[in-house]
Amino acid sequence: MNRWIGFGFALLLGYSGTLLADGRAEAVARVDQAVALLSSEGEAALSTIGTPNGRFHDGANYVFVYDREVVIRAHPAKPSLVGRSYAGKPDVRGFKFRDAIVNNTLRDGESWTDYHYQKPGESGIHQKTTYCRKAATGATLYVVCSGVYQQ
Repeated sequence: MNRWIGFGFALLLGYSGTLLADGRAEAVARVDQAVALLSSEGEAALSTIGTPNGRFHDGANYVFVYDREVVIRAHPAKPSLVGRSYAGKPDVRGFKFRDAIVNNTLRDGESWTDYHYQKPGESGIHQKTTYCRKAATGATLYVVCSGVYQQ
């Protein structure tokens, strides 16, 4: 009996790992699409990216954009955040993930960051991993991101 429980647990872990891997690939694809739009349309693309229920917002999966000062420039899940600086503001566990996202992405061109955040449509805080890539329109640098919740 214990062998079957262990097998079921291992199967569940493998399945959830596959879901996370699939989610990561989708996050990268969403960022690719948003970066391409920024490249072709410039700053005007920010309104398209930030449109609630638009093509860059699918439930808990969405694209969001920071500038180099950690100001949110587009956020379709929470448009009220646009224009606010989140420099130095931590998650519920004290990690200044927004600063890490922007600094690591501007330095390396792309990054993955793990942190804790509220999942749209659900209560409580969930672990999230987010992929980000640097994009430029003229002299303006952006950090384009999309994440996947791990729970």
